[in-house]
Amino acid sequence: MKDHFNVEMEDISEFPLERSRDFSFWEDISYQKLKETLQTDLDVARRFCSIVRTGSPFQLGDYFYRIKSI
Repeated sequence: MKDHFNVEMEDISEFPLERSRDFSFWEDISYQKLKETLQTDLDVARRFCSIVRTGSPFQLGDYFYRIKSI
């Protein structure tokens, strides 16, 4: 998928994901569940995927999301 600057975004669907409300407790979240959350706003979805892929947590609503560290 490409963003509005024509930059190719990597697919994060193969990575284990997690979310947290306060950075003290992280819970696993499936890519499918995340995709349902992001489906409403494509611009947010693109920005989200770009940021999360860099390893940085990203806030969306009440949760912070990140790729699970191994």
